[in-house]
This record gives sequence, C-alpha cells and structure tokens, in this order.
Amino acid sequence: MTTVLRRVVITLRRLAGSQSQLSFAATVACGLCLFTAASAPLAGQELTALQAAITMEKVIVDTIADAEKSVVAIARVRNRDRVGGPAIDPLSNDFVPNEYGTGVIVSPNGHIVTMAHVLGNIKENTYYVWHNRKPYKVEAKHVRGMDPWTDLAVIKIEAEGLQPIKYGDASKLKKGMIAIALGNPYAIARDGEVSASWGIIANLRRKAPANETTDDPAKQSETLHHFGTLIQTDARLNLGTSGGALLNLKGEMIGLTTSLAARAGYEKSAGYAVPVDDTFRRVVNDLKEKRTPQFGFLGVAPDDLTAYERTRLGRHGVVLDRVVRGTPAHNAGLQDLDIITHVDDMPIYQKSDLLRELSKQDVSTRIQLTVLRRGLGNNQQRPISLEVKLLKKYIAQSGKQPGESLWRGMRVDYATALPARILNDQAGSVDFSHSVGVVYVKHGSPAWRAGLRRGEFISQVNGQSVETPQAFDQLLRDQAGTVEITMAGFKRMRRQVEPPVVEVTTGGESD
Repeated sequence: MTTVLRRVVITLRRLAGSQSQLSFAATVACGLCLFTAASAPLAGQELTALQAAITMEKVIVDTIADAEKSVVAIARVRNRDRVGGPAIDPLSNDFVPNEYGTGVIVSPNGHIVTMAHVLGNIKENTYYVWHNRKPYKVEAKHVRGMDPWTDLAVIKIEAEGLQPIKYGDASKLKKGMIAIALGNPYAIARDGEVSASWGIIANLRRKAPANETTDDPAKQSETLHHFGTLIQTDARLNLGTSGGALLNLKGEMIGLTTSLAARAGYEKSAGYAVPVDDTFRRVVNDLKEKRTPQFGFLGVAPDDLTAYERTRLGRHGVVLDRVVRGTPAHNAGLQDLDIITHVDDMPIYQKSDLLRELSKQDVSTRIQLTVLRRGLGNNQQRPISLEVKLLKKYIAQSGKQPGESLWRGMRVDYATALPARILNDQAGSVDFSHSVGVVYVKHGSPAWRAGLRRGEFISQVNGQSVETPQAFDQLLRDQAGTVEITMAGFKRMRRQVEPPVVEVTTGGESD
C-alpha cells in the first residue's frame, strides 16, 4: 500500500507541475480517483497510478470533445454604437466584442439557452453567435423569451442539424463530484474553440451575490437564485463564461454557468451555475415556446425563528407574521403565527428556504405543508398537514413574451400576479383564487373606454365565473359582440366592453 501511495503522490506532483491551472481541490479529487484505481487489482494485475491518470485524462478529453459541439460564443453590440455603421463589421474576423457571453444549444434547429443578463435589454442590442466558426446575427425577433426570475433566456439561430446538449440531473449532485466547465472567456471562442476548465462541486444551494445597482431591466434586484439555488464549483469561470455548460463526467449538463463572482470582481474565489433541475427544464421549454414562465405564490409574510426557539426549543422552520386574506395560504387554513417546518419533504430552516421552495413551483401546483400550530389553552404546538394549491408570483419587469396578445386592448393574469401593494389594498374584499387580475390596458382601447384599469379584478365574464387567464381566454374566444365584465372587490361593478371599431377606408374618389 505504501508503494501505491508513493506512486499516486509522484503522479499528482507531475500533474500539478505540468498543469498550473489545476486547482488544489481538482487535484485532490483526481488523486482520490488515482488512489482508488491504483489500490485495486484489475484482471489479476495492479493498475498503476499513471495508467489511472491516463484513463481519467481520456474521460475528460472525450467529454469535452463531445459536449463542446453544443456550446457557442455570444457577443452583444449596442444598437446606438452601430448608428452610422460600426468601425468593424461584427461578422468580420477582425471584430472583437466589448460585451460577450456563452450559450448552449438545446435543440437541433437552433434554440440556444443563455443567461438573461448576457442579453441585457433586447430593444437596445443586437447579438452575434459563433458556432464552428460560423457567425449568426440575432435580432430582437430571434429572442424567444427572457425570464428575469431565473435569469434565463432562449434565442434562436437559423440553423439545422445541430447537436443539442444532453441534460443531467442536478438533484443527484454531491460535494466533491468532478465538474467540467465550457465557455467563452474574454470572447476568445469566436474561432469555434470553446475553453474548458475543471474542478469539483464545491457546494450546493448557494445564494447569488447581491446585484450591483443597474438600470438594465434584464438585471432584477432579486432573483430565485438569491434564495439559495446555485451550484458552487472551483472550476475557473472568467468573464464571458456566463451561459456556458457545467458538465459531469458523462458529458451531461448539470448546470448553466454564471460568472457572478467574476462580475462582482472576485472571480478567483468561486464559480456558480444554475442547476439543471425540474425548474430549469420547465423554464427553458416555456421560453422556447414563447410562453411566460410562471412561479408559485402562497400569500404569507414569513420570518425566521428566534435564537431561543432554534437552540433551546430545538425547532426549525419559519413563523408566519401574516397570512394575507383571499390568497392560497388563507384559503388552505394557514393562520398567523403558524410555523412551517416542511414544504413537501424539504425541511425549512429560514425564510429564504421557504421562498425558494415556493418560487420554484409552477402555478396550480399542489404542495403539502407541515405546520406547527399552538394548541388551544396551552403553549404546546401540534403538527398538522395542509395541502395548498399555489397561485402565481408577481415578477417585476417580466413584461410579456413575444407570443402573447391582447383582448380588446387588455391583458389579464392570475390575480396574484400583481404587485404586493395592490394585493394588500384589496385583501379581504377579493378572493384572489376565484378571480383574475387586469395587468395591462392600452390607452384608448375598447377595454380602456369601458373603464377597465390595471390593478382591478374580474370575477365573471358574461355571468360565468372566471378563475384563471386560460378560462378568461376560453370564454372570450368566440365572442364578437359586447361582453359584460363583472368586477371583484369593494365595488362589484359591471362593465360593458364593446368590440373594436373597424375603420373602413376607400380607394379614393371616383370620376
């Protein structure tokens, strides 16, 4: 055994000496593999440490060679910089972008997923994508959708026969697993050669660093990842690697890299990736189809337990300072001062845990909450289980996706998809689970002329109850005449929405 260990140490020293970019953690991980292989007999003969290293090297090389076919370089060019023509054509080989990132191919016909912050404001920018040295111009019409809550975006290039990345399952990750990152650091991958780095999974469910102050609508002050979703890796992620692929040794993408640490100015300390999980897959599929991703809403104001409750009483969970009337939480029977300890089977330790687990879910998902409630006449708290059907979370600056349309100049959504101040004003007068909210009304449209405004709630259409935007659209699909809208809230008014006026123009005067 001593001889085996000596061979492993010598091999590791050679690796570290010849590959300065290897991190300490990655080298140790490799050493563990070498030690395991070197200490086990293979077909009656002991495998040498060098043979194990060569085998490990081949696995990494083959994984990179296969997966890099699915990774592209992205450049962002501001439209105002192109007024009068850019100094160098972005499609030229001499062009060097100032703003850049990475993307990953997710369909054979050109769909590419990247981070929303890579794209920024699509009205102000044009994008260029390089794949196998071939450049593609991507304008706003080619952006399938962006989601500020998960910081994901999907664009499409005009190409066929591409190799989409294979998805892995981030829920199976463990600290210490080897990971490979592919990306476009410093925009050097325009020649078709993406760069690779490798390391280990350093941690899981990490919180994103706080965003810098910005006027960019694609960069929201708060995202799902600020509540602890990210994979942390010690693989080097330089500027430009946002939107790249984090792979396991099977060549499956387990995360979409984001150079948050690099953007914050401390790129040497940590790298992060958005996990490829059920939420990631759902959001990417929605964006590919030009649908707005939706996320769960409960309707509570949670707070962390006191130190006394956590340490002396041994409790975990979050206490509900307030349960908003008319929300899923209220309708399911949650009460003020209840303590939520689990969402389904996931234990809750702080309020960020609760917000993360709720905000990962889709609208109308039914979840099981484990709750501690104070018993009558005593201070003992008894556990109960409640099933809740979630509504939709309001996402600031989400806007509308390219495929969404208006009905007579207005758009409705789930009632809880409005800002908290509006919900708080109407709490107690509106049952948000049995109405829809008006989220947009075009000035001068038939809906505007009927008196409808953003922030109002609709409970009936032509006398029929409406609880979801899908039901609203279904009821109005074949309505050509005047439609009666019944409002919810303190003023249960009825509004008559006339059909749009069709202007008829003639071809001019006749002789």
